[in-house]
Amino acid sequence: MNLDIKHGEIPSTIILPTSKSYANRALILAALKNGTMKIKNLPEALDVVFLIKALREIGLEIIEDGRDAIFKNSFPQCEIPSGKPSRVDVGEGGTTARFLACMLLKGSQPYTLILGSRLKDRPWAEFIQMARDLGAQCELKGNELFIQGPIKTQAKLEIDCARTTQFATGMYLAFSHDMKIVPANLETSLSYWEMTLEIIKHIQFQEEYSTPVDWSSASYSLAFAALNQKTFFPNLTKDRYQADSKFYDLLLKLGLLVQLEDGVIIQPQEVKTDVAMDVSDCLDLVPTLVYFLSHIDGKHTLSAVENLVHKESDRLHESLRILEAFDKKYQVENNQLIIFGSSKKFESAVSLVMPDDHRMVMSAALFMRHNSGGTVSPKEAVNKSYPEFFELFD
Repeated sequence: MNLDIKHGEIPSTIILPTSKSYANRALILAALKNGTMKIKNLPEALDVVFLIKALREIGLEIIEDGRDAIFKNSFPQCEIPSGKPSRVDVGEGGTTARFLACMLLKGSQPYTLILGSRLKDRPWAEFIQMARDLGAQCELKGNELFIQGPIKTQAKLEIDCARTTQFATGMYLAFSHDMKIVPANLETSLSYWEMTLEIIKHIQFQEEYSTPVDWSSASYSLAFAALNQKTFFPNLTKDRYQADSKFYDLLLKLGLLVQLEDGVIIQPQEVKTDVAMDVSDCLDLVPTLVYFLSHIDGKHTLSAVENLVHKESDRLHESLRILEAFDKKYQVENNQLIIFGSSKKFESAVSLVMPDDHRMVMSAALFMRHNSGGTVSPKEAVNKSYPEFFELFD
């Protein structure tokens, strides 16, 4: 569906959604924990909705109370014996599918995960080979991933994280008490790995867990506010375990952010400077940075952008397409995206049909709101991570 966007402001106070990265880790841990476990303040993101639905389909009893989920049993004890594989739709979520796939290796029943059209083409070979090496059955045909465990654990399991950390994370969530999981080539995603270690440490000895605010979602309204209007963000602080909170450091360095006891205030001012960032550990932040930096006077360099092509869409290509639509100048060379920013606003409305990628739709919407409006689709794409996003534009 198309959405018409007009030039204008956003609310002066913004309550941000909680993190699907934390939430999906917490849900897997709750599914594996003996006894009752309550995960509080879950986001309404589609990735989280799909994971809860999938966990129910494999036999877990989950009671939802508002934005809280209470687990009454655990996996694999909850498995439902059947003569044929249980078919489980996991949508397009990388953490949803990969964390669940790793967890299913603890079970003995057959499962078929139905992958979204883009997700089936993202990296899976590492998982399939690992599962087979450990004695499980695993095969990907089209968009159907067949899995049947259990695996044979070993003293030490090394997992390559060069293309994605999610298999190493999923195996650590499921098997950290059974074998030593060693992530290799982790340099670019260390913060996500540390997030996993931290949440395991917390949930191991608690019966409740509250999901933190999501920095990936926060970046969009923070970027818009930093260029346009004074805005208050309650309960927001820097989170060392969320790589996208590097945006906090950038806004602070540019003098656009003030940290208070009860949240963050964004105070815009004229900025003319060159910005250089290595984005290898915060690729989800790139669509926001493309919007933000393209409207700041200066030459801005984003390094290590090659893995953008492995996301829900080819985000490098789609970012360039947005820049061209708004007459922004750029270069791509030596694994760098160089943006020649300008505070001058584009004076015509722009219409863009984006791929079904939440981050690209939100980035395009910011460009339109900031400049002279336009039309963006598909608006439903934002449901993957930030269903409330377009409420900012009411």
